[in-house]
Amino acid sequence: MGAAPDPKLAAMISGAGGNPLLIVELVQGLREEGSVEISHERARLLDERIPRRVRDLAQHWLDSLSDKARQLVQVAAAVGGSFMVVEVASMLRETTASMLPALNETIASGLLICPGEQTVFQHELVRRSIADALPAAVRQALRQDVTALRRQHCLQVPMPPEFLVTGGRPAGTPVPGSTDAPAPLPAPAPLPAPSKEPGIVHRLLPALLMARSTRTEPLPLGLADELRASLTAVLQAHYADVELTGTADAPLAERADRITRNTVSLFADGVQRATTRARAILATHQGRDDEADAVTATVVMSNLEWAVGNLAEGLRWGQRAVQCLGPATPPMWSPYVRLALATKLSDIGRFEEAEGLISTARTEAEALGQPHTATPSIARAMLLLQSSRLQEAQDSARAGLEVAAKTGGGWVVPVGQAVLILVALRRGDLASAADYAWRCRAAVGADSTVFPSIHFDWGECLVATAQLGARRTAELLTTTYAHLLTSPQLFVEEAAAAAWFVRLALAADDMPLASTVVTAAERFAAANPGRPTLAVAALHARGLLERDSEALRQAAREHVSPCAGALAEEDLGILLSAQEEKNGALGAAALRSALQRFVQIGSQGDIERIRAFMEEHGTPVTSAPRQGRPATAGWEALTETERSIAHLVSDGLTNRQVARRVSLSPHTVNYHLRAIFRKLGIGSRVEVARHITHSA
Repeated sequence: MGAAPDPKLAAMISGAGGNPLLIVELVQGLREEGSVEISHERARLLDERIPRRVRDLAQHWLDSLSDKARQLVQVAAAVGGSFMVVEVASMLRETTASMLPALNETIASGLLICPGEQTVFQHELVRRSIADALPAAVRQALRQDVTALRRQHCLQVPMPPEFLVTGGRPAGTPVPGSTDAPAPLPAPAPLPAPSKEPGIVHRLLPALLMARSTRTEPLPLGLADELRASLTAVLQAHYADVELTGTADAPLAERADRITRNTVSLFADGVQRATTRARAILATHQGRDDEADAVTATVVMSNLEWAVGNLAEGLRWGQRAVQCLGPATPPMWSPYVRLALATKLSDIGRFEEAEGLISTARTEAEALGQPHTATPSIARAMLLLQSSRLQEAQDSARAGLEVAAKTGGGWVVPVGQAVLILVALRRGDLASAADYAWRCRAAVGADSTVFPSIHFDWGECLVATAQLGARRTAELLTTTYAHLLTSPQLFVEEAAAAAWFVRLALAADDMPLASTVVTAAERFAAANPGRPTLAVAALHARGLLERDSEALRQAAREHVSPCAGALAEEDLGILLSAQEEKNGALGAAALRSALQRFVQIGSQGDIERIRAFMEEHGTPVTSAPRQGRPATAGWEALTETERSIAHLVSDGLTNRQVARRVSLSPHTVNYHLRAIFRKLGIGSRVEVARHITHSA
């Protein structure tokens, strides 16, 4: 088509899963139906409906299956992108064993794949086509059936709030022996046999303790059972070693099972349910605040309060959780409890306290073994990013991702990728940032242990802005990313987020959008008195909106985040430069100061933006240590990412091996390698090694 696809079109094409026939049919179908507009070498998607060409192809593939396999695929398509065979078997009134021939047929046909516990469609476009071919009422009924099935199964493991509070009696029924104390929980269902290696605990427990929010749906079918069995094994072993040695097996087993059921119940769907369960556990807990379920419930309360913007309460619960750690707390819990508090302290600029907690947590994690060492590295990467130490943040994130790749790190993978998105954007490396964003979203969809995080959408939004410009992104902020505009979680974690939104809105001439953001930031700051980081962030946003130079000057001085402070000074310089007759010299001085601050941070993307503005307005840069325009040839022309790749290539690593080391895709590594060849004036990997040897 002679044009680059816009993000919506690129996303739609990615639903073909790389299948050439599907891609060709999709693009031709979109053109035939007038669903694509080409302008200025850009292909823009006008209609997201799947064209008839693709629907016909999907129907042809479906018709080639046996009746049972076709029924399996149709039900699965209506259910969603991933499912477990036992779910569909139950809905079809079949056993899992009886469905295996049909499942094998669909896998052999290339429609479905089983990369792990979940079965997924090879091509999302095909799934959508098959689902859309079903009557809307049928789709709705099937989705209701699977939701009810998942909820029913989930509640067999994590008891609903009314069981935790009343022992299963109707609300208002007196509890025997006391009007306050809840009765014992009902007897649990038999547990599946636990595995010797409780890997699910290594994935899910850190995800729960480190989550910045709660789940939006129950744990997938089967995952809760596996978690419950593995947790029970861990707890029985711990409590036998610590304090129940020599006692009867029954009390130990009952205690471990009670704590297990309480802990699993905290993987609730929705803030209200999770909060209710956490409070119920704490209310019914007697004697040992350091037992695993009490500690977990305390951390969950901290996370939930933090997510809705109650920072004082979030800190109070987080500090209480750390204080509760004791002999009855299994060692696996301790590092994550400390890290959960450390990330909150880092959010509000208390970096030294956060570093101390992370250091202690790292020592505890190392004693537990490698699966646990990824999380401290990722938590520290987040802290380093917030304190604008970009290179260290990148190194720490990559170290954590390398461990996670070996051990199945679960939640840490997309969080680590989100850190790398923001570092790449600061350095002006849009290609790498876009690649990290794609990998981040893929990791979120691939692992059911990942909890929602504002980091993912924030990174994607920044990449979209760099690719699309202010006006188009402002449109996305009223649809795709509307939730970011008033997010307490984002405003506390990203010191310059509110100002960034206002800057974007003003560039798009959208004053209502700018006013909405300022109002949200000020309300959040007012609701959390005594948090100067929030007050100065709101001041920065208000200063931009009202063109208040004193407010911007104060924000530049008081921001704890070096990057946010530099951005405020840049905003001040731009404002004063617009008043050239009166404040032109002051504006130039502020811009040079901002430039100097970004040079110290190493934020090349920001450096080039300020230089471009100064050159456009004829402002000299002589008083700032100018690194000059980026070299166009030679070693100095290489970006930091390209230099890292060059060194690894010179060591004889393949593109795939290099990609694993630097947390990029092989495709992006190849992109950087071509740039290296061009800048160094060479044409082979051998010449890269020679160049590095001669330079050394």
